[in-house]
Amino acid sequence: MLFWAARHLLDPAWYLARYPDVAEAGLNPLHHFLAFGLGEGREPSPRLSLSGYAWRYGRGRWAPEQALLHYWAWGRWRGAEPLPLAHGSHARSQGRPRLVVCAHSLGPRLFGAERSLLDVVRGLEALGCEVVVSVPNASHPAYLATLLAHCHAVKVLPYTWWQAQRPACEASVEAFVQLLRECRADGVYLNTLTLDAPALAARTLGLKVITHVRELPDHDPALCQALGADPVAVVARVVADSDLIVANSCHTAQAFARHASQVRVVPNTLEMSDWLALPPPAVPGDRPLRVGMLGSLVAKKGVADFAAMADALATRGVPAECVLFGEATSELEALLARRAPGEGPGNLVHRGYVDDPREALAELDVVVSLSHFQESFGRTVLEAMAAARPVVAYAWGALPELVEEGRTGFLVPFGDPTTVASRIAALAARPERLVAMGAAGRERALAHFDRPAFAGALGEAIETVFPVMTTKRSTQ
Repeated sequence: MLFWAARHLLDPAWYLARYPDVAEAGLNPLHHFLAFGLGEGREPSPRLSLSGYAWRYGRGRWAPEQALLHYWAWGRWRGAEPLPLAHGSHARSQGRPRLVVCAHSLGPRLFGAERSLLDVVRGLEALGCEVVVSVPNASHPAYLATLLAHCHAVKVLPYTWWQAQRPACEASVEAFVQLLRECRADGVYLNTLTLDAPALAARTLGLKVITHVRELPDHDPALCQALGADPVAVVARVVADSDLIVANSCHTAQAFARHASQVRVVPNTLEMSDWLALPPPAVPGDRPLRVGMLGSLVAKKGVADFAAMADALATRGVPAECVLFGEATSELEALLARRAPGEGPGNLVHRGYVDDPREALAELDVVVSLSHFQESFGRTVLEAMAAARPVVAYAWGALPELVEEGRTGFLVPFGDPTTVASRIAALAARPERLVAMGAAGRERALAHFDRPAFAGALGEAIETVFPVMTTKRSTQ
């Protein structure tokens, strides 16, 4: 029965578009789905979300195979929703925009994309907007529960990214059209520039489109390759599809400088109360200085530079423990294998992934950001500042908008881990300065990046396309 259910419910062309690794390998989509995709939680079609179906009807306890068989044998005959919608606790608003906010990724582990989406939903909630969130899968039920606490509803809709060489998925566009009609939306809010189906659906209905840009096409060749377009074409599509472009930094906004009238800068935010509970670092004293890097431990995040920094600190005789937080990757494993016991300094440690970055920052004195691509904002840097940890970072991308040189941390030339090590050595030599810089970083985070500042900037941006916001805000 499993074979027949998969054969009838799988959309082969969509599956290949949604999962390019299958297409690149030249694999048969049905064979891949049955042998690997089903067990990996991959969705079969834009018309059916197995993860969403399991979340809605199996209370998150069903395996994908169970969800597939249940829908095939029972759900499709009994009117069960193949694309489930769950209602939150928020009543319908009066006089404020109703927006469908679209996520572009969701996995079993939370990263910047998921946290930034939640920030937007909370910001819109604070502004009194009615929000329905669309997610491409339901692989993280706890995260969906958090979303539901801050919005009117969550809809599970499998969808693909925009790809210049491929027409938009008509089934996805129609699903969004139906969703927009059902919730009587005034527009869509894309939490990324990678989506096209929601924007096309909104245009079909004459609704507004807001695109929150968190990417730097000019400095992200992997993104452009995935989208099948050069940076100029990516920017042109965003401009053509959007009534308003929200950029997460001034640096990100520069990509749209020729279209400045459409662009508003709304920097990222944090729930500062969560971070103020974290005590500032104690003066190291007799223990080694703990220096850390958090995030995806891949080559482009600068793991090799981090190792070079650790070596430079050891050469200088600086007592420091250099700690990496994040899931193991092939790049990291290869690097650690080259540093087998007895073949190099023993000051580099991998502690694995942590769900809450505060757990990692509580163990650190200094945080570094050594990405080999330009960061469009630098969420980890802001988290470090809110945690009262000084930051040493490469002086490119948006990081100079966060780190104040010599006050909250240090900015060094790109690709120079030796200078990074010298700045950390200076902090190790003067622990009181380390504590003072951390305190200045927390002060800056509170002053410029807290939730009220975010909601205020977001409200001012949205007013450019929804003037009703101006009227409502003026009466409060």
